[in-house]
Amino acid sequence: MESSSAAAARRRADLISQGQSAYSAAIRLVESLPSTSLDADELDDLEQVPSAELRTLDGQLTILAGMMRERLSDPGHELGRERVVELSETLHAVHQVRFSIHDLLGHERLRRMDQLDRELARLRRITDQDELLEKVCESAAAGGGFDRLMLSRVEDDTWRPWRSYSAHVGPDERAFVDWIREVPKIRLSHMLLESEVVRRREPGLVADASADSRVYQPLATAAAQTSYVVAPLIAGDRVIGLLHADLRGHDVVELDRDILWFYAVGFAQIFERAVLLGRLRDQRAEVMRVMQTVEAVLDDLATSEIDLATREETTALAVSRPLRPVVSDRQAVLEGLLTSRELEVLTLMATGATNERIAQRLVIAVGTVKSHVKQILRKLRVENRAEAISQYLRLTIGARED
Repeated sequence: MESSSAAAARRRADLISQGQSAYSAAIRLVESLPSTSLDADELDDLEQVPSAELRTLDGQLTILAGMMRERLSDPGHELGRERVVELSETLHAVHQVRFSIHDLLGHERLRRMDQLDRELARLRRITDQDELLEKVCESAAAGGGFDRLMLSRVEDDTWRPWRSYSAHVGPDERAFVDWIREVPKIRLSHMLLESEVVRRREPGLVADASADSRVYQPLATAAAQTSYVVAPLIAGDRVIGLLHADLRGHDVVELDRDILWFYAVGFAQIFERAVLLGRLRDQRAEVMRVMQTVEAVLDDLATSEIDLATREETTALAVSRPLRPVVSDRQAVLEGLLTSRELEVLTLMATGATNERIAQRLVIAVGTVKSHVKQILRKLRVENRAEAISQYLRLTIGARED
């Protein structure tokens, strides 16, 4: 079964052939008209060879159609009946081809944009960045109507091919995958198209890889590329990646460049959202673990037995009933750095206790507490109490999970 991209390429080729035939017939007729009122320079400016690109060909046909209309309506130069009929029929044929070109370009653009929207809508349901990276190449091929996609990373002044997808698997595709695995980082020199894409943050198109000096030839050779498009992936104010795409057996056109660009913009937004959601999930889990640890410490404080005694007697009892720490294998890291007394001080610090409160609880002088705090900061290599507490919680919050 013929793929949509192949069918579109075939329709485009048929229409180019029709347009070139109409153009050749029209220009021969215009040049053969006797005593033409048209400026000779205008005729000289016409391309004798019609374009193989639809939009350019449409422009050429537009010029010829205008010249034929002027010739038909010029009262100063009467034409014979046969010439009028010939001009009218040729003008009609040119208009038919132009209408077909506009119809094809308009419908093809709408069809591919609709296909692209459906694919991006499917990706929006994915919130895991690793899964998105696994699917991006195949997704871009499906959504953009391409036969092959390559994803590259951009880091500082280099880019590196990273992953690829091809709708057709054969020796050439397998060799290309091997090349991607082995290729080193490629410097973004000012002569490369990719450098221009990164600098301008705009997509690019290569019509003929063998004749374009901006092409990175090792890539074109490994991929057997003759024509391709490339678009940047932008996150925030940085280009973080590149998407390359091509068609099997057909040259890419401006519409292919635009479609890949629309996909790159949509995917970059989806990927950025997934990264932010992942970070939020991690932060939420971290906060929940911190709250559980604090809850355990406060619960230990709140459920301690209360005796009918003075404060001095109560603090004396605390010495014989030490604070129950949160048990975790990871706490061994702290135990290897701190003395048991320093660990007790740090545990109380994590509850928000002041130096005075810690001194009362451990029945030691406030100055001694300050000395312990100073040693704790030095051993943990932190600047203040908040950083010490944060490090303590990171090393103990996994206790319940463990």
